[in-house]
Amino acid sequence: MKISYDKQADALAILLSEGRISRDVEISKNVYAGFDRKGKLLELQLLDVSKYEVPWFTLEAAAQYLGISVRTLLRWIKIKKLKPSKVGREYRIKPEELKKIA
Repeated sequence: MKISYDKQADALAILLSEGRISRDVEISKNVYAGFDRKGKLLELQLLDVSKYEVPWFTLEAAAQYLGISVRTLLRWIKIKKLKPSKVGREYRIKPEELKKIA
């Protein structure tokens, strides 16, 4: 699974499997599912991500958004340059926190 964010399009893509998407289906407002010819789900796309009420980034998504490594983010958390929330064992980061750093 790969997660990517396109700042210009303000879209988040979650690639579940490799393949060629032949059909997109809107499954919710601004949420699309991409299927191959056989009907296998390959990708989920969320459009207008910055307009969602409470978007949270995982460490992996935040690192990709900033163009840095997860390890660097963990260092920033340790020295308190970044203040994430913790949900269970995982960190969640608000976009506002990322904008302060970027």
